Amino acid sequence: MKLIYVCSPYRGNPPYSRGKSDRNIKKAENFCRDVINDGHTPVAPHCFYQSFFSDTNPRQRAKAIEHGLNLLRKCDEVWVFSMIISEGMAAEIKLAKELGIPVVNK
Repeated sequence: MKLIYVCSPYRGNPPYSRGKSDRNIKKAENFCRDVINDGHTPVAPHCFYQSFFSDTNPRQRAKAIEHGLNLLRKCDEVWVFSMIISEGMAAEIKLAKELGIPVVNK
């Protein structure tokens, strides 16, 4: 069993992001189910950090991203669940590659 970082959009890239957060969280929850069905443990900080960090507050958003990247450092692989890469996803993918963590496109 591996610890899998779920890399998927939360808000997306402005100006196309309005109203996408709720839909993207639902998608991320389904991606987590896929990871579990494959016998692994998902890590999807955007599914729970949004409950106590405000994405519209730049300081809180930065803090959430920082903590999410800290979790990524503990993972065995990063699974990317989108063909469109948001700014946040790009940072996650970049860090994974820098650390030698495999990045898998799903």
